[in-house]
Amino acid sequence: MYSYILVLFMSQPKISVCIPVFNGQDFIEEAINSVLNQNFSDYELLIIDNHSSDNTVSIVKKFIDSRIKLIENTENIGLIPNWNKAIENAKGKYIKILPADDFIYQDCLLKQSEILDKDINEEISMVCSRRNIIDNSGKNLFNRGFSKKDLVISGVQAINKNIRSGGNIIGEGGAIMFRKNIIAKTGVFNSKIFYVLDLDLWYKILLNGKLYALPDVLSAFRISASSASVNIIDKQYQDVKSFINLIYSNKSYKVTFINAKIGIFKAYVLTKAKKILYKKLLNKS
Repeated sequence: MYSYILVLFMSQPKISVCIPVFNGQDFIEEAINSVLNQNFSDYELLIIDNHSSDNTVSIVKKFIDSRIKLIENTENIGLIPNWNKAIENAKGKYIKILPADDFIYQDCLLKQSEILDKDINEEISMVCSRRNIIDNSGKNLFNRGFSKKDLVISGVQAINKNIRSGGNIIGEGGAIMFRKNIIAKTGVFNSKIFYVLDLDLWYKILLNGKLYALPDVLSAFRISASSASVNIIDKQYQDVKSFINLIYSNKSYKVTFINAKIGIFKAYVLTKAKKILYKKLLNKS
């Protein structure tokens, strides 16, 4: 009986770090190493390969670590279904979705999981942190985030603050950790949404609890020629505008009229500025 309980415990890691990937040979090794180099060990590293045609799988298979679990799709099922497959196969109490071209810093899993562990009443549904924005070569360009100090805020307040920003100050997947049990209430990523697919899920999670924003820079988000956010930048404003209007129309989110309008205006300005900045940075890389 004791050995059975021990095996069961070991099969249920505290954290599932999920890396959904397609043709990620350029950065997948760095992403994996960033997880293996954590000063925290109670996790599984779940890699879902979406039928890559490059050397992604062979790179993953070079790593010998029992915490790494590779699932190879027999065909390409699309980006969002692949992200959802990662969540559905995750066994951890907490989940982090790490894009294959990004990485996390050494304290990331420890600091974020500690917040959720201390919250014994599970009032906090999500932890976010600041992140570095890096270029194709890994050079640090600047950092951004939700707060410059430790902040606990209601989910509705967090949603309104993010809407008002016109962008995503909560963070991309590498900056986020959330409780898996909430997914039973929210569902997974919406396959009808692309550019704002992460915010759509983050907002649903935040309807089920508070946001804890850490001031620490715990992850890096890469701007590269191959990143999805760069490739669809011309469509971003319309997507964000439609999304803000959709969230505003849903009374559950309690988004104010002023915040919605300010958010739409800022989204327009940010998209134009981002397009100029990204092109400039990518031309240098």
